[in-house]
Amino acid sequence: MKKQVFAFVLIILISVFALPKNAFTRDDGRYDRSRLQGRWYLDGDPNKVAEINADRRGLEARNENGDTTTLDVDRNGDVRARNWHDLRGRVRGDRIEWDNGTTWTRRPSDRYGRR
Repeated sequence: MKKQVFAFVLIILISVFALPKNAFTRDDGRYDRSRLQGRWYLDGDPNKVAEINADRRGLEARNENGDTTTLDVDRNGDVRARNWHDLRGRVRGDRIEWDNGTTWTRRPSDRYGRR
């Protein structure tokens, strides 16, 4: 009986150490929200600055008019602005393409003649 218990414990230990490391990590497929934080420009206009910041409650966006909203982000990086009539957007690299036809970009556009 002791040999069977020992063999069982040994098999469990070998199984645990043989598992890949990511078997013990939680991968819930969440989008890295920190990529959204920072300054954005409405349609690339350097005079229309928007911002996304994080705090302990989550992400908050401030548009070019100073209006704020809580942002929800799904696993694909798509966003939903809860306080802006559930406006939705898709993150495409350094752009957020909003369903209302506007776009936030990370850098101002050259079409505005930056100095």
